[in-house]
Amino acid sequence: MTQGEVVKLFKAITLSYPAFRVPDDMAKEQVMHWYQHLKDVPFDVAMENLREYVQAERFPPTIADIRRGYSAEKSTVPGVDETREWLAELDKMRKRAVPMPDYVREELRRIVRQS
Repeated sequence: MTQGEVVKLFKAITLSYPAFRVPDDMAKEQVMHWYQHLKDVPFDVAMENLREYVQAERFPPTIADIRRGYSAEKSTVPGVDETREWLAELDKMRKRAVPMPDYVREELRRIVRQS
């Protein structure tokens, strides 16, 4: 998550919790503080945690609520950027792929029929 995304997160929290306010004289410090604790959490994960949180809780979330069990080492779900990179790599592989020769296809069919 970037500092700009922390600001977006604050705006989203404020929409659900109007009492959530960051004092103007502490805005930069507050963003930096949250950023230091959330920089390893993908923004989409933080927003999903917030969406789930607001459905059940009456008070604004804390950093721990936004992190809610996230650990970069434990996460096996790829983020948006990682998924895009992987799909781009798959497209490159598809373009380089050579179709299976007919004789190989026929040999495979013969082997499958025998088993």
